[in-house]
This record gives sequence, structure tokens and C-alpha cells, in this order.
Amino acid sequence: MKNVELELQLEVWKDLAVSNQMLIGAATDALGISSECSMDEIKDAIIKAKNHSNQADSSIDKIKKETQKAIDEVETRMATVEQQRDEALATAQAAEKAQQAAENRINAGREANALALKKIQLQIVEKDKALKQINKILADTPENVVKKLKTLKKQKIDESNARKKAEDEARKQKLDKQKTEQELKEMKESVKLFSGLVEQIKELKSFSESQYDQLKELIEDTSSLKKVPKLDEELLEGIEKLAASSDKDANQSSNKTDSGKGKKKTVRKKTRKK
Repeated sequence: MKNVELELQLEVWKDLAVSNQMLIGAATDALGISSECSMDEIKDAIIKAKNHSNQADSSIDKIKKETQKAIDEVETRMATVEQQRDEALATAQAAEKAQQAAENRINAGREANALALKKIQLQIVEKDKALKQINKILADTPENVVKKLKTLKKQKIDESNARKKAEDEARKQKLDKQKTEQELKEMKESVKLFSGLVEQIKELKSFSESQYDQLKELIEDTSSLKKVPKLDEELLEGIEKLAASSDKDANQSSNKTDSGKGKKKTVRKKTRKK
């Protein structure tokens, strides 16, 4: 009976030893150390693995914070760009209305100038007729002579008033045109600034997406991650088109100015030759 119990105990101890050896082998394989190492070495390896895990958790938390900060910055900048876009559109619409009003005033001024010129020409014709009649009225009565002279004086006053009115209108149109051109110039500078902000936002979005991808690979539970918000591509594309159109208009204006200077120089040279 004692022999049977002894054999049974030996079998149990044998199984325990085998299980213990298997556990040690699995632990050493997981820790990447030799299976023949001591318990102290296994303990040190476990501590190192735990420290490495803590460092990884700390890195993950840091990347999470950086990514969230980048996402918040993108959202803030997008809100700013949308506000600036609205302001730019309002400025552009106001400038367009001002330009249209200036063009209407210019057209009206041209018509007024044409009418005034026509009126002056008619007055000149009438004046010539009056001068021709002076010789005829010299033999007339003094009363009739005075009346006719008063009529001539009134015609001269009307002519002077019409000329002054035409000059004032032309001066006003010139000032309105200068004001409109200045407003358009300021609007184009604002659009150019928005174009630079678009580039910065795209770079920031690209950086945030790369940080998000790195963080996604480091953690198992990705449900807590917040994806980088999508940008309003139509808005950004519209701002870039406005900036490109502004640059194109500036180049065309510069070319026209250079061409005009060249023509003036040519005229001056021809004049000197003469």
C-alpha cells in the first residue's frame, strides 16, 4: 500500500515538474531569453518588459495628446478660414457693386459730357449768329441794343456754368475710379493671404493624418481615437482660384503698363527726330 502511494506521489511531482518546466520555457520564449537562465534572470527580464510596456503606454498617451492638439488647431484654423472667406466674399461683392456703380457714373458722365459739348457747340453757333447780327443792330434803337446785349451776356454765363459742371463731373468720376481700384487692390491682397493659409492648413492636415496612422498602429483599441476632420475642399479650391485669378490680373495690368510706357517712349523718339 505504501509503495502505491509513493508511486502516486512521484507521478504527481513528476507532472508538476514538467508543467513548471513548460511554464518557464514559455516565459523565456516570450521574454526572448535563454531557457537555461536562472530565476533571477527571468525576474529581471520580466521587470524590463514591464518598464518597456510602461514607456510604450507613455509614448501612446503623448502621441494621443499631440494628435488631439493638431486636430483642434485644424478645426480652429478651418473656422478662421471660413470666417475670412465670408469676409472676402462680402468685400468682393461690395467692390463689384462699387465698380458697377462707378462704371454707371462714368457712362452717365460721358453722356452728360456729350450733351454738354453738344450744347456748347450749339451755343457757339448761336454766338456766331449773334456776332453777325451785331453789325445789323448798330443802327437799331438803344433799348433793343441793351436787350440783345443782355441776351448775349446770359448765353455766356450759361456756357460757363455748363463747362464748370462738366469739369466737376469728370473730376468726381476720376476720384470714384481711383477709390474702386484701391478697393480691388486690397481685396486681391486679402485673397493672396488666404491662399497662404490654405497651404498651411493642408500641411497641418497631412501631419495630423500621419500622427493618427502612427497612433493607430500602437494601440489595440482604436475606437477612442478621433479621426482628423475633413477639409472643405471646395472652399479651399475656390480660395486658390481667386488667388490665381488675382495674380493673373496683376500680371496683365503690369504688361499693359509696360506696353503703354513703351509706346510713350516711341512717340517721344519720333518727336525728337522731327
